[in-house]
Amino acid sequence: MSTGKQITVDGHMFDVLTEQTGAGWRVEVVNNVKSAFAFDPTFDSEAEAIAHASDALRSRDVSDFLG
Repeated sequence: MSTGKQITVDGHMFDVLTEQTGAGWRVEVVNNVKSAFAFDPTFDSEAEAIAHASDALRSRDVSDFLG
């Protein structure tokens, strides 16, 4: 089952989607044109996965995710 939340960075809306797997939580970011950016590591919790994706969006040039 996938869950997630929306965040806005520099005026751009992103969906941060999480999915629980047998190995932990996976996360990907989807932009407004439906391009997805997955993160390779798995995380111990959904909150940790969302925090990692949110930090990545805020710490890098947002244009990297507008693809």
